Amino acid sequence: MIVSSMKEYEERAVSLALNRPQLQSLTDRLKAARMTCPLFDTRRWVRNLDMAYFKMWSIHCSGQQPHHFKVAENDFDFP
Repeated sequence: MIVSSMKEYEERAVSLALNRPQLQSLTDRLKAARMTCPLFDTRRWVRNLDMAYFKMWSIHCSGQQPHHFKVAENDFDFP
C-alpha cells in the first residue's frame, strides 16, 4: 500500500475501487495482520510512547539538552 506520490495514491485508490476482488484481498490481508503485526499492537505502542515521554522528562529533569534517543522495550530505567 506504499506509494511514492499523490498521483500514484490516486491511481491505487481508483484501482481498488474498480477491482472488488483486489480490494477484498487487501482487506483480508490487513485483517489477518492485525493479530500478528506489531503495527497493530496498541498496548505495545502506548507503552513505548509512555517510555519515550518518561525518557524525555528524565532528560529534562537532569538538566541535559534535548537529544535523540531510542526507546528499547527492555529499558530498565522505565518504572
